[in-house]
Parts: sequence; C-alpha cells; structure tokens
Amino acid sequence: MVELRVERAELDDGISMMYRDWGSRVRMAFDPEKIDEAAALAMLCVRVPRLVTEMSLCEVSR
Repeated sequence: MVELRVERAELDDGISMMYRDWGSRVRMAFDPEKIDEAAALAMLCVRVPRLVTEMSLCEVSR
C-alpha cells in the first residue's frame, strides 16, 4: 500500500502538478488555478503507475 498525500498549492508558471515519490509514500501538490484534482491524480498515476492499484489517499489539504 502506498500512502498518498495531496495538497493544493500555488505553483510557478508552467507547473500544474508536482510530486515526490519515497516508495511507500507519495506527496503531490497541484495548482487548482491550472488543473483540477481529478486531472492531477490521473497525471500522477501515469507518472507513477503502481498507484493505480496500491494507493491509499490519506489527506487532502484545502
């Protein structure tokens, strides 16, 4: 199981989502002015495919 932490943040121009992968924990931040949460999660799952079957959403900061 991978613990996923999701945050909303104001990111620099040209960056809509960023993430950090520590193996058993992934932390993602997205800019809601540039991308919605569903699209950010979909993009993250493309970049880190194991999340499709292993993720456990732990926290959403609003």
